[in-house]
Amino acid sequence: MSRVNIALALAVLASAFWLIRTSNEARSLFVQLERARTEEQELEVQYDRLKVERRTAATPLVVEDMVRTRLKMSTTNPAVTHYVIDGVVPAARAASAAGGAP
Repeated sequence: MSRVNIALALAVLASAFWLIRTSNEARSLFVQLERARTEEQELEVQYDRLKVERRTAATPLVVEDMVRTRLKMSTTNPAVTHYVIDGVVPAARAASAAGGAP
């Protein structure tokens, strides 16, 4: 009978170790799941913020301000007229002939 008792004790110990390992693995997977959910929420908030920024950046006033400040462009004016001849502006052609930058 002692062999049966030893075998049963070993089976109980193996079962206990297996239970500990699986519960530890389940705990680890649950922590990973919670981290993924938190990251998902952060990404969702960031995505919503970027959508709002994109909508804001597409408004005509913001586009016009960006064109004026970053691109240094201005509205057309009949007083300032540049003629393009053969793909080159005459003022640029004169500057390049004189050795200046186009």
